[in-house]
Amino acid sequence: MNATPSIFRCPQCHAPLDQLKSCSSCGFEVVEADGIPLLIKDKAVVDSAIAAAKSAGLIHWYDGQQADQWRGPFRHHLLKRRAYVDGLLSRFAAAAKRPLTGVDLGCGDGTHLRHLHGFVADLYASDYNLVRLPRARALNETRCVFLADITNYPVRDNAFDVIFFNHVIEHIPDDGAALAEAYRILKPGGLLVLGTPNEGVWFWQLAYRLQPRMLRASDHVQFYTAETLSQKCRAAGFVVQEVKRIGYGVPHWTLDAGLRQFKILDDLFETVGQTVFPEQATSLYLSLSK
Repeated sequence: MNATPSIFRCPQCHAPLDQLKSCSSCGFEVVEADGIPLLIKDKAVVDSAIAAAKSAGLIHWYDGQQADQWRGPFRHHLLKRRAYVDGLLSRFAAAAKRPLTGVDLGCGDGTHLRHLHGFVADLYASDYNLVRLPRARALNETRCVFLADITNYPVRDNAFDVIFFNHVIEHIPDDGAALAEAYRILKPGGLLVLGTPNEGVWFWQLAYRLQPRMLRASDHVQFYTAETLSQKCRAAGFVVQEVKRIGYGVPHWTLDAGLRQFKILDDLFETVGQTVFPEQATSLYLSLSK
């Protein structure tokens, strides 16, 4: 942390935290682990949830290196997603004509931080997994990396010009609370980039029926379509500026990974999918404003 942030609030009583030490209103003590502030009301609840998931066989979801995905079978799809986000952030930054403040809301290992820092001068990052946060902090791309609960976010109202909320919301049981918090911390006129799997459509529901073990190996608890997610975002107060569908394949997870590791096939599926069955994309991105 390069300087004492002034955007934080107490996760217990919501009073402003001018320094990341203790709350002058309720006495909440901000402790650190490996230099990372733990801005969460009850860390034991999070630890218990993660431990339960690990004991259920989902250890890789919480401990595995996320950088591996950029060398994996869907790397060409990930680059398409990044190119789209690039365009959104580039246009927003150009229109703003000033340094921007932003956050990676659910940053994991920090694989997007260097990329985001190219558009956002004053960048923060948070996650609820203390295994991943030291990896993100080690990249030295942010003003502050901190532990937080997205449904009770320890940041003051209207704090960020840009929020990057990428492939996180599908893991959150109370997605309505998460979206309400994201709306609260976004500045009026700001940009929220929301990415998630498009797993509510029949194509990818079929994939889970064909390989039910893949569903058991996932910790996704939400399965959206563009329509259901847009409705939830509007209910939270957002204006949905754009819905983008990215990535197409075959509705069988193993076969899909085997085919789409080849760029020529990933590109072919993209072209055919956009033309023949555009709603059955792999990923959704929503551009949201306040």
